[in-house]
Amino acid sequence: MNGRGKYVLYWAQMFRRLHSNHALDHALKLAVELGKPLVVYEGLKLDYPWASARHHTFMLHGMRDNAAAAKRLGVTYWPFVETPDQPARGLVRKLAAEACAVVTDDYPAYIVPAHNRAIAVKCDVPVILVDGNSLVPLSQLGATVSAAAHLRPRIHKQFAEAWKHRAVAEPTIPKAAKAKIDPPFTLWDTTQDIAGFIASLHIDQCVAAVPGVEGGSVAGHAALHAFVTGKLHKYGEERNNPDAPERNAASGLSAFLRHGHLSIQEVAEAVLGDDWTPAEINMGAKGKRDDFYCRDANVNGFLDEAITWRDVGYQWHFTRNAELGTRNSEQSSATPSSEVRVPSFNFASFDFAPGAATALDLTLSEWARATLRKHEADTRKHLYRLDEFEAADTHDPLWNAAQRELVATGRIHNYLRMLWGKKVLEWSKTPAEAYAVLEHLNNKYAIDGRDPNSYTGILWCFGLFDRPWAPERPVYGTVRYMTSENTAKKFKLAGYYEYINGLAGGRPGSRRSLFDP
Repeated sequence: MNGRGKYVLYWAQMFRRLHSNHALDHALKLAVELGKPLVVYEGLKLDYPWASARHHTFMLHGMRDNAAAAKRLGVTYWPFVETPDQPARGLVRKLAAEACAVVTDDYPAYIVPAHNRAIAVKCDVPVILVDGNSLVPLSQLGATVSAAAHLRPRIHKQFAEAWKHRAVAEPTIPKAAKAKIDPPFTLWDTTQDIAGFIASLHIDQCVAAVPGVEGGSVAGHAALHAFVTGKLHKYGEERNNPDAPERNAASGLSAFLRHGHLSIQEVAEAVLGDDWTPAEINMGAKGKRDDFYCRDANVNGFLDEAITWRDVGYQWHFTRNAELGTRNSEQSSATPSSEVRVPSFNFASFDFAPGAATALDLTLSEWARATLRKHEADTRKHLYRLDEFEAADTHDPLWNAAQRELVATGRIHNYLRMLWGKKVLEWSKTPAEAYAVLEHLNNKYAIDGRDPNSYTGILWCFGLFDRPWAPERPVYGTVRYMTSENTAKKFKLAGYYEYINGLAGGRPGSRRSLFDP
């Protein structure tokens, strides 16, 4: 530790909350042991990938809530938002130089691993990474898995023990850790009009904030309460039914989890209820989707999605960090064609030149790579450019509706998101170009985008975490096939179409996109 340091710094990059946060707990523990104040720093840059008014708004709502929570707890909180007059470059290193130690979030994807490597190299104080991604630490989940069925028993085996080590719901800040310190920059004014402030920034203003959608822990806890009291009882039967958010059984929590405004711990606690204990676990159902956590089928079904399937994406990224090396670089390495230029930061190589490795080559199982390669030259009945996809201008009304929902609301219904991705594969020149389109559209518009599950969800459309399916088909090969016609037979879509037709702003105002030169 830096004995001359003025404080212990907690740099909140992804776990952006002052409750149920293992990283915050550890930083506070260090501050108490060293007799130093705790400083919580939360920053927001202008140049993160796909920076927009929509993403900025959601995060600034969270910073507003964190400022109120910090005042209540008595902890020093430094919110920083980059502006042309106050650049972010070098600021974290400057703060670290005055610290005894830096504690930050051990998040396995997006730009965070690169940030953590850089700060560890550039500063002379200890940098401590804390894994607060899930209930069972990612480091305890073993090697990469090819299916959720392989990870589920590992989670179940350790769940009861992990439950004993949950983060503190709301930390108590000792007097010594409350000492106030003046920051070396101008704090962001959390009381100002957020919309007016964002309008002054040089970010993508065309991807606007979604009217009526609030980010932050206050809204996150309200959404969690609404789900538990109003939707959980019908989750098993209705979660896949496309409809307006207020009428379907989806939780609506993914954006709050993605931005760290809620923790999966808090979600599990609320869903299981105050009286639940690990004594209710049925170890006879270890590794099974049903009956493990309790006897309630809706609770088991939801937690299997929220814990097992979510952890599949996080664990996949965690175990592949070393293998993929520089995949989290912020710098774009992609110029796929004159129509598609993707600011991909997640993979070591993303060049569509003949013979070059693509994201799909680096991630998919051999069977999926082989079958997609075999069918890459197949004739496509429909082909669309990026601008046509982005404008929801295809021949398929259901696909267009899902894309309009994404553009207007920052979300797509869970089941339709799978269909949405599958059809982009079918209607693109190559699988690699389809991946580029999906990465861009999802990360540009989805409030829960740029997340481990964003990438594994997209890659599932190409065969990741799946198996070969017969019969072999054009374009798809043996990758799982989905159609809008079958979806229309499976669900009653009238309510969904009514909801989509009532949306404002479901089409971009211009065909121009970030891919344009």
